[in-house]
Amino acid sequence: MKVKRLRPLAVLSVTVTVLAGCSTMSGNASSASARKAKDITEVRIGCAQRQLDAPYFAAMVDVAEKKAKKEGFRLEVQNANGDAVTQLNQAQTMVAQNVDVLVVDSMSPRTQKVQLQDLAGEVPLVFLDTGIEGVGVTSVSSDNYAIGKLSGQLAAHRFGRGKTISVAILNGGPDDEVVGPDRRKGFLDGLRAGGVTYEIVADTPALYSQDAAVPATESVLAAHHHVDLILGLNDSMTLGALQVLRDQGNTRTLVAAAADGQKEALREIRRGGCTGQYVSTGLNSPALAAGRAFDIAVRIATGKAAPRSFGKQQYTKAAGIDCHNVDEFWDPNAVF
Repeated sequence: MKVKRLRPLAVLSVTVTVLAGCSTMSGNASSASARKAKDITEVRIGCAQRQLDAPYFAAMVDVAEKKAKKEGFRLEVQNANGDAVTQLNQAQTMVAQNVDVLVVDSMSPRTQKVQLQDLAGEVPLVFLDTGIEGVGVTSVSSDNYAIGKLSGQLAAHRFGRGKTISVAILNGGPDDEVVGPDRRKGFLDGLRAGGVTYEIVADTPALYSQDAAVPATESVLAAHHHVDLILGLNDSMTLGALQVLRDQGNTRTLVAAAADGQKEALREIRRGGCTGQYVSTGLNSPALAAGRAFDIAVRIATGKAAPRSFGKQQYTKAAGIDCHNVDEFWDPNAVF
């Protein structure tokens, strides 16, 4: 198999700008007809995961590993540790090692587009969680705008229509080009839809990590002592913010997440009830997303389905979660 050499990241960013106005082709392998039938025990599926230091991403890999063990296919997992160039190198290596399908949770759609489009011409490529428009077979994720808006509407209900609040946002960092912005916009639109006016007093990176959210929140609170709401774009960052508030004895500032439905966050919502500090989150199930993405990968690899038979975008169930409906989603035995 001929494998294209990885292009330098600095060059890639320029190339993407040039191609921005052009139509995008998905790559021959990712748009082809069904492959020759192959026994499941002979199938090799590559998984290029962006990071494993946040529970959500680790849970997706756990789902994939359990599926591989149950169904009998070989799973190759690579962890990029939050580095876009590392992820591209790992993806290219797996393609060179002849995986049948490549599943990718893209670190940076803007800077990785050209290389991943190249790889999609070599092997069917399925995106999980964060995809790149026009590239690969399909992208399986939650509707980040929708779940953010649902959570925002629940938070607005807690504050009450007609209120004006100050908001500090913990974001995913400079490489978070699609998921975080959609969640952020959705949540803020949800506040507005619920009749709440807001002022953003801080918007700082916490990289989807609970550990990183702690110093980020400390910095926010040092500058803004009386912020009304800390919004984390996922539950891990929001849990980090809640930890700081408790350490400082702050029971006034509320927290909310635009997304995830992480078990520890649901526990906080249940414990606090409708007067607790953890107000709301949105359902972003790693089990639903990973289960669907790897089911598609297996169907393609075994020849049971053609890559072109799948729609370019597939969304999992969207829901907002607060004190009123948290028990519908609470599972003490869940991985995430």
